[in-house]
Amino acid sequence: MFDKTRFAGELKKKGVMVDEEYESYLCLKIFSAEDIDRATMNPNGELRRYRALIWVRHMDEKYITPIASGLPNPSRDSACIIPLGIYEHFRYFLHVEVYRTCSKSDPGSSSGVALVGKTRIPLPKLGHKICGRFGLVRPNDAASSSSDSGSDLGCIAEGHIILNMETKRFF
Repeated sequence: MFDKTRFAGELKKKGVMVDEEYESYLCLKIFSAEDIDRATMNPNGELRRYRALIWVRHMDEKYITPIASGLPNPSRDSACIIPLGIYEHFRYFLHVEVYRTCSKSDPGSSSGVALVGKTRIPLPKLGHKICGRFGLVRPNDAASSSSDSGSDLGCIAEGHIILNMETKRFF
């Protein structure tokens, strides 16, 4: 039977570099979102409420931020730690979807929840940090309702999300 630990130990004695597998996690902090709704749509922007839905590998393992409110830049300042398992940075992306909740102004939404922007960001290498402002896209309602609108795009760019993420390993 193959004993991985013993085999790795023998390779280290011979001076061979061994890349051991280890568990890792993502530390994520979302600071705010910018320009996700036009202020002209609702002059009472402070009454608008937003949540972000976050996942890395499977949507079954999703995280939901607390409610943030206000326009034009609802502040979140929420943080979470997402387990990644055995880490391979080239295979993982951070998925972020921002939703407007408790909204009476969204005619197509019977639940009062509407997607206002989403993005997919590659995770940093293990032990590295990424801080930045990332563009959001939202579904183009005009393209889906009318093919004569001149825009065949399924999504349009609108707004940004500001976040910080770092991958770390469990010791």
